This record gives sequence, structure tokens and C-alpha cells, in this order.
Amino acid sequence: MTPLEIQFELKKKEITQKELALDLGVCEMAVSLVINKRSISDKIMKAISRAIKRDHRAVFPEHYFKLKSRKRAA
Repeated sequence: MTPLEIQFELKKKEITQKELALDLGVCEMAVSLVINKRSISDKIMKAISRAIKRDHRAVFPEHYFKLKSRKRAA
């Protein structure tokens, strides 16, 4: 998701970056940096994803591996 899409989803759910920051015990800037993809924090990325009810791998796909299915040898 793009930063704008994440912010839109948070706004739809009436959740502010300040509320997320308070819940996580971090500053608002840390949450903003993660949303804008200028910083990486597993804890914050997962909290944002939970808040907008999306899988963290879908919200931040560039930071999580996608498992590829293996072909079995015959």
C-alpha cells in the first residue's frame, strides 16, 4: 500500500497517528516515518496493519518475504 492509502484507511477507521504512537509507547514521528516508508519497525508496521485490519505483508510488502512454492523432484 502507498502511504496515502494507509493514511486514508486510518482516517476511515478514525484512528490517528498520535493514538497509535501512544498505544505503542513511541513518538508520533516514528509512526509517521514508518507510514511514509522512511523507517522500518516491525512493531509499528504490524500495529498499523492491525489498526486497518489488513495483513502486514500486504500493507508493507517490500519488508516481508513472500514464500515461493517449491517444485518437488519426481
